[in-house]
Amino acid sequence: MKGFVGLCFFLPGIIFAEINPWNLRPDVRILTRKEVSHIVLEKRNDHFRVTLIVSERFPYNYKALSHPFFFRMEDEKKAMELANQMDKFLDTGKSFTITLNGSEIQTLVWGEPD
Repeated sequence: MKGFVGLCFFLPGIIFAEINPWNLRPDVRILTRKEVSHIVLEKRNDHFRVTLIVSERFPYNYKALSHPFFFRMEDEKKAMELANQMDKFLDTGKSFTITLNGSEIQTLVWGEPD
């Protein structure tokens, strides 16, 4: 009986441990529609932002914490085009990879890494 109780407490830790199958660096994220809840356009004094509201990675997503990651854009038209392009791409069920510098997105690669 003690073995069964110990197994009940030990096994979930193994099953629900965060797995990083792509060996990603901490500043790289792979995003799908499941992680991106909103795409927001923001106007700042000197630039526009396309902000992605992104949920935590599994198994931490049950805590309902979100993080804003943003692209810095020069004009409103380019920001709107990027937001529409990302929205349509995510609706196809595909994913893209972003590289972060703090909360700012430095690079965007359409599709998963090789």
